[in-house]
Amino acid sequence: MLPDRERRRRDAPRHRGRQGRWSCAAPQTATHATKANPSAPSQRSDMFRIRKRILAAGAVAAAVTLTAACTSGATTGGKGTEGGAAGSHLTSVLSSHKLRVGVQSEAAPWGVQQSDGSYEGFDIDIANALGESLESEVVFIPVTNESRIPLLQSDKADVIIASFTATDERAQQVAFTVPYAAGGTLIAVPADSPVASYDDLAGKSVSASRGSQGEAALMAHLPDAQVAPFNTFADSVQALKSGKVDALIENNVVVPQLVAQDPRFRILEGPVLEPSLISMGVQQGDQVWLNYLDTFIRNYNISGRNDTASQKWLSQPLPEFLK
Repeated sequence: MLPDRERRRRDAPRHRGRQGRWSCAAPQTATHATKANPSAPSQRSDMFRIRKRILAAGAVAAAVTLTAACTSGATTGGKGTEGGAAGSHLTSVLSSHKLRVGVQSEAAPWGVQQSDGSYEGFDIDIANALGESLESEVVFIPVTNESRIPLLQSDKADVIIASFTATDERAQQVAFTVPYAAGGTLIAVPADSPVASYDDLAGKSVSASRGSQGEAALMAHLPDAQVAPFNTFADSVQALKSGKVDALIENNVVVPQLVAQDPRFRILEGPVLEPSLISMGVQQGDQVWLNYLDTFIRNYNISGRNDTASQKWLSQPLPEFLK
């Protein structure tokens, strides 16, 4: 005779659980759930369809946003941002066979306009070589130091080749190519001037072209000197020749040439101020045009033509790091 507890355990219905073990609990929960939710498969189907619609709507929204962003990025700015090569200055030049180049007209030996309207100088040589590479007529546009950036921003020139020093400040407004020359600034004084060093320029008037690197160097390194700004390089030189100023600050090509041509002046002893790289300037956003100009400059340097022009106009070889 078994005890009551043992008899109840023996008579209880048994089934296999989830892990394959025997359990005495009846599977009432699962049976109850099935009976209470006869429409569960239909609900799951509806939820699946709704989920697919939400995902599809999200994909469409993302595509629209991406398209709008790409379109916006391609239509802002100048020619170069209107859709790759099709909107580039390169395409415009190749189709029109005209290359608009901003150059200096009164800054020997970089660029000078002759009495017959023609131009000559170091920058003029490279501008003409660029026109040849594009099989295009070069249209020279005279610029001053101050007008170089506005001309690019207003799209009145395809490129500026005008002893344009590539500074960080300027690069925030225009784009620069790889350099094709190197420069810096020196100071010229009358041969009989008592000024013997940079320190002696305190309180002295020094002429400089407005917007030039020389003007910036003067204010940065010789703050006690009095800046006498002029619109053009020629006016700045004339101020020194006429005795209106005590000294002149210009790039390290112009000053030696001035002294070599006129024994009334000498170069003030001291280091070159603001050593710099000279590049072509173009409108921001036109990477296709910039890539072409970079390639042209590298090939122009490698060919030896740039070194020949430097020897001719600047009376010095092209720096080794540019060859």
